[in-house]
Amino acid sequence: MKAKREINIVILDLFGTLIKFGVQHHPFRQLLKWARENGRQVLPDDARTIMTINGGVDAISHRLGINPPRELVQKIEAQIEDELSSLSLFDDVVSTLNALQSRGIKIGLCSNLAQPYGAVIDKLLSGVDLERFLSYELGAIKPEAQIYDSILSRYSCEPDECLFIGDTFEADYAGPIAVGMKALHLARSVATQAHQISSMIDMLAYLDEGHR
Repeated sequence: MKAKREINIVILDLFGTLIKFGVQHHPFRQLLKWARENGRQVLPDDARTIMTINGGVDAISHRLGINPPRELVQKIEAQIEDELSSLSLFDDVVSTLNALQSRGIKIGLCSNLAQPYGAVIDKLLSGVDLERFLSYELGAIKPEAQIYDSILSRYSCEPDECLFIGDTFEADYAGPIAVGMKALHLARSVATQAHQISSMIDMLAYLDEGHR
């Protein structure tokens, strides 16, 4: 019989899990809208491209094969800055991260995001000892196996030593489960299924119930 391993690593999604928007402009949708209006067909992997380029708006535009006007680039950059200024942590985040650290549990962040949004980590989570697994740094997005494999490789651990938490079912629950990790789907205030939790506090209760 396979021995049960303790959960020693918790991997957390970022937006919708730890961090909430105050305002959203969806600036990259505007970039793709401009591209479409100027003759470039929208491709199925455009969103993936945007989230796997380790660069700002100019680098992303270049990879998309477009040359938007400078005023549009500046508008998009200003909207991103406005969004970044509006971001805040959910109320249950600080106490949960402190509790994990006090228990000696390693913390990782795994997020699909465009490179300019990575600034929020240093802005809101600078005091937390954590590893980063970000789509634009790894060149892969959730739920691709490569991004979860990079977590296991970085920690040199077995999949079932990791607990993955996030608010997107495919990326933060189904994907991690497929590679053998433990996972919980965060459905804030509306959790109705056994695999769901309604707050970060529920994740601590999950660990306390012996799942660790």
